[in-house]
Amino acid sequence: MTDAKIILLNNLLVANNGIVKTETLAKNGFSSRDIKRLNEDGLLKRIKQGYYIEKQSEVCDTVIAARLIPMGVLCLYTAVDFYGLATVNPSEICVALPRGATCPVIPPNLYVKVYHMAKSHFEAGISEAEINGATVRMYNAEKTVCDCFKYENEVERNVALEVLKNYIARSSCNIQKLLEYAKLIGKKKIIYPYVEALI
Repeated sequence: MTDAKIILLNNLLVANNGIVKTETLAKNGFSSRDIKRLNEDGLLKRIKQGYYIEKQSEVCDTVIAARLIPMGVLCLYTAVDFYGLATVNPSEICVALPRGATCPVIPPNLYVKVYHMAKSHFEAGISEAEINGATVRMYNAEKTVCDCFKYENEVERNVALEVLKNYIARSSCNIQKLLEYAKLIGKKKIIYPYVEALI
């Protein structure tokens, strides 16, 4: 493999959030034999059919999903699990996108559920989180709690209440901030009585 091709490969990885597709490699002059050799030489690692990352990267499915949907924000059960707010074991990676945005093609064995949100709802509470050394976009804990009440068809009320209770029990909880998000998404009348009962 020439130095020029290795530099090109690195540039493609950077340009594509650390994940490159077979078709992208092919369009840039990498043959199937080149890809096989990059795999054998330890420069690339196949993560899903048609998708590759740098060999050194230890990337979990959640990070892969976040990189494949760079506009997205990790939300709901994925964020609840990250913050340790409930005893749930998510079967899907939950990602929010602004309403009208098209989700990139996701490998079929990467279980992602996309939630399309109104612009003001989507943009509120975006923060950064670190998963296995990778920085991803994720809603903060307060927005996550409120989203559990917003998406009542997806999150059972007893789970939403567990999330709220665990959040309020933390010394870092910010009730004012929580109620601001509750008002923004139109759920303050539902959340406020529970907050009053728990504090």
